[in-house]
Amino acid sequence: MEPTVVLEGHNKKTTNCEFHPTANNILATGGFDRAVKIWNIENATNVYTNEQSEDTLYSLAWNYDGSQIASSSKDKKIRIFDPRQSDSSQVIAAFDGHQCSKIFWVPKFGWIGATGFSKSAKRQVRIFDLRKSNDSILSHDVDQAAGVLLPHWDNDNGVLYMVGKGEGYINYFELDNDEKILHALGTFRSTVSQKGGGWVPKKAMDVWKCEVARFLKLTESSVIPISFIVPRKAGAEIFQKDIFPDAYAHVASLSAEEWLSGQNKDPVLMSMDPKNSKDPKPSTSTSSSVLSVSSSSAQSDLLNENERLRSENRELQVRIRELEEQLKTKTGEVPQEDSVTEQRDTSNTEEKPQEYTEQPNEASQPEEHHEEEKEWS
Repeated sequence: MEPTVVLEGHNKKTTNCEFHPTANNILATGGFDRAVKIWNIENATNVYTNEQSEDTLYSLAWNYDGSQIASSSKDKKIRIFDPRQSDSSQVIAAFDGHQCSKIFWVPKFGWIGATGFSKSAKRQVRIFDLRKSNDSILSHDVDQAAGVLLPHWDNDNGVLYMVGKGEGYINYFELDNDEKILHALGTFRSTVSQKGGGWVPKKAMDVWKCEVARFLKLTESSVIPISFIVPRKAGAEIFQKDIFPDAYAHVASLSAEEWLSGQNKDPVLMSMDPKNSKDPKPSTSTSSSVLSVSSSSAQSDLLNENERLRSENRELQVRIRELEEQLKTKTGEVPQEDSVTEQRDTSNTEEKPQEYTEQPNEASQPEEHHEEEKEWS
């Protein structure tokens, strides 16, 4: 399979890719060359490059409306900048340890957070309020394990999930704007360790099961879905609006050109209520901005294939006419009464619909060990 677009610009291996949350066809990448590059995929051009990092990049993350992007690197710092403005960026001394760190935004409170390691190699989570200072408002030691913590922030319910790479644990906390800030909710434990994984978009949750999150756990030989469910007695009958507010629709609210010109818009949201749920459509400016890549060789291949199909079609039409003539000749040799008896009179017949009773297919039912559920209140 040939790629639709090839983006070339990094001098070393690319390690991070993050699509813009609101602008169409805007992509951020980072690599071992310590550079953060912003791309317009529509014309395969590099529109911005930031080379301020002093060491290997660990992670990238856009904020809620995509007006800023943050990066963490091996130099123990977090850098926050707007790619459309000057090269100036806000620099935060995040961790004392040089091990891998991962960033997450907390738009609900206007914070930014990261998971990393302390000087004594303890795993930490730190929260920063960018409106006050570069000092952390929270520094919490999680444990002494060596695996990288992969954070996932659920802005709808205010829950922070932390997946331990190479472990079977998923810790989850509630973040609140109070003195304690971080409140432990529980831990999912499994004997099967995860090599990585990803979170299913909120709009795909089963609201009638009160499923608020689902993690696709990657192991050596399988992908295991893990559901996080809020226990509600009436959850299967009444839509729980308090735990299912309008969710991110994954539809662009800006075109690439609009964002590059300096515009910002909040993400498009959709209702989680099945009665009101409709797939939102992108705005006219984004829908007209369709990814197109011109390639002379690809066009030549398409023209050749089109000509071949036309020629084959002409040959088939000639063959069909020959077969029709042969059929007419053979039909003329058959006695008249025989040909009449072979005809079906369907004028007085009615086609009845096939009735059947749907039987459960045991093979289609998921086995219990393929899906795990975790309840929390």
